[in-house]
Amino acid sequence: MADIATPIKTQMSWKEFLTAGEDWQRWELVDGEVEFMSPAGTRHGKAIANLDAELATYCRAHREWIAFGADTAFTIAPGTWRCPDAALVRAERFPDRRLPVGLADFPPDVAFGVLSPGDTARRVARKRRQYQESGVIQVWIDSDKRTGEVVYPDRASQYFDEDRPLTIDGVDGFALDLKVLFEV
Repeated sequence: MADIATPIKTQMSWKEFLTAGEDWQRWELVDGEVEFMSPAGTRHGKAIANLDAELATYCRAHREWIAFGADTAFTIAPGTWRCPDAALVRAERFPDRRLPVGLADFPPDVAFGVLSPGDTARRVARKRRQYQESGVIQVWIDSDKRTGEVVYPDRASQYFDEDRPLTIDGVDGFALDLKVLFEV
């Protein structure tokens, strides 16, 4: 997603954050600043829709995980609420599987990002650093190259192409067929 707007410096409540933009916009709070993101293109949006379907299927078979979509905010650090394109969280983090009404007050266990042509290297590097510092496993999908990268907070990344299922250490039974993400 592109750097298209000047961030607005502010400290805000969750309620204020919810009204920071228009219904058609997406935004995050990063280091106390509201950052707006450009809308997804068709290829990006379709990959996210396919990813959501795959994660839902996985979570139905693996009840120890809960999947979240792109509009879910997670606390990454003080003053930083990120909304990954999709996320996995261990169900045990929600006592009795009760989900809070607002944002999660912790980072996801796994954050998925689908790169878009409008993403800047600077913005992606910042997200990667913040997720890594928060102990989040990251999965970056590149629709143009038809590849995936799993970034671990404590060891080397793993790279996958569409001819090999994307797996994540510690997420038992997870094997994402990247070809499915790029299907129309």
